[in-house]
Amino acid sequence: MCILVYNCALFADFSPIVIQNGGGAHNHSEYYLPVDMPEVYFDGDNLEIVIVAEGYADYYDVEIVSQSSMLAVISTRVDGYGDTLDVSSLPDDDYTIIITSSNHNVYQGTFTNY
Repeated sequence: MCILVYNCALFADFSPIVIQNGGGAHNHSEYYLPVDMPEVYFDGDNLEIVIVAEGYADYYDVEIVSQSSMLAVISTRVDGYGDTLDVSSLPDDDYTIIITSSNHNVYQGTFTNY
């Protein structure tokens, strides 16, 4: 799955962040993955989170939570086709990323910023 603004070959150097359907109003994880589930990558070279989606949601609310402090360090909204988030200002830590689609599906995964 790729969108026009990204060169798909670039994803070979990115580390995928495994996200799972964490519930929400339309939790269908027992039967199939919701169509609005994005792909998420951590680009350690540029210190960015890359969210790739295909427009099945109007937008995604994204929250990044530090696992050591349990505080939200980034909270933003991205387009339904995805975007990149600069995480270069985040200190070394383990983080949880929580993505909620405009369709009220919740996805979450973890990544390490070192």
